[in-house]
Amino acid sequence: MRLLFYSLTKNQYRYFKKLSKNLKFESRVIFFPSLNISLDGLKLLKKIDTKSILDIKLKEIDIKYSSFLYKLLYKLLLKFQIPWVIMSIYKELKEYKPNYLVLWNGKKFHQVLALEVAKILDIKSIFFENGVLPNTTTMDFKGVNASNSLSKDIEFYRNLEYKDMKLPKILEVRVSKREKKEFNSKLPKRYIFIPFQVSYDTQIIQHSPWIKDMFELFNIVEYLSKRLDIVFIIKEHPSDRVSNYNSLYKKATKNIRFSSENTQTLIENSLAIVTINSSVAMESLLFKKRVIVLGEAFFAINEIVKIASSKKEILKILKDIDSWVINRSLIDNFLYYLYYDYLIPTNWRKANSKHYKAIEDKISSN
Repeated sequence: MRLLFYSLTKNQYRYFKKLSKNLKFESRVIFFPSLNISLDGLKLLKKIDTKSILDIKLKEIDIKYSSFLYKLLYKLLLKFQIPWVIMSIYKELKEYKPNYLVLWNGKKFHQVLALEVAKILDIKSIFFENGVLPNTTTMDFKGVNASNSLSKDIEFYRNLEYKDMKLPKILEVRVSKREKKEFNSKLPKRYIFIPFQVSYDTQIIQHSPWIKDMFELFNIVEYLSKRLDIVFIIKEHPSDRVSNYNSLYKKATKNIRFSSENTQTLIENSLAIVTINSSVAMESLLFKKRVIVLGEAFFAINEIVKIASSKKEILKILKDIDSWVINRSLIDNFLYYLYYDYLIPTNWRKANSKHYKAIEDKISSN
């Protein structure tokens, strides 16, 4: 068994090096950019829809950066990188001939190009991502997030049987990537929690079909607040490095408030959580909270959450919020399956022997 690890950041490289060292399989770790290329790879340019792959990345750049010159130069660099990425990954795959190409996330520009080359060469892939439950790591042979291999058949989870199982109750605290504005931490007795997401993340760009960014989400909250006698509490995403919500702070009212409170506190004391597809939804299910999902997500399964595809549908659900009875046993089955059967134990940053053994077993049995 051969694994080729494809890394694009220092953190990915360090983690993949640990996996390469601690897994029983033969493996190699490569880092892009690389000057190790094959001109033969250029013949693949006609077989790959590079335009659609580039368009997604360009959309991310337009959201993330404000400088016209910076965006122009960045976009030109990406166009130059397309053949470079293809030639470099083609050479590695052709020479090493791995059974699997291993990537982090798999939705980003360079990774998608690498995946397309692997598909042409009939090489399978393995995807890693942050775990969707505390102290776990995601590993999947199909994809991550909305593209993962988890069943959406509610009967699958209903028919599972678990006994004397426990789930984590302490959430991992995400450290903010930049200084955030501090808000009054006093919470009302009844409120709906709205976790903002990173607008330039693949979760929004690729998996939010009717809400393009957090400004549009805020407009929906305004619509709801004018029709419901309830408070909406918004928290910015700690990993968002660039978004400026000063204009939204000025629009805050007694029924729309921003908070810098701990996320677990906001979840536990809320009446419900409304999210596009944030991992906060999964964390909320741990506390048996009502969750309304607005975008594409692997957990967008009726009876586990409620799904809304318009602001009127959200309004209808929230009007009847007090009659919404949580199916605790079904949610437990869903979470047990994730925690004990699907996810890799321990956070990838703290990988240990249990972590490595779980990965080995999954690969060996696939």
